Amino acid sequence: MDVRRWTVSAIACWKRGGVCSGCIYENFFTSMRKCRMKSSVIELVKKLGPPPNEKEQTFIQEEI
Repeated sequence: MDVRRWTVSAIACWKRGGVCSGCIYENFFTSMRKCRMKSSVIELVKKLGPPPNEKEQTFIQEEI
């Protein structure tokens, strides 16, 4: 997965800790698709570190 920058949606996911409840896309990914934002956020943290200008520390545990 190639991640390049923190988007508004990725920062929102990071703040929620990867929990889909409350996400604006929650209803979009019902039974047909699986959201991949959490895995993208994990890659962004690995590659770029936490989102810039974010004081709140939220951690997403990588699923094994």
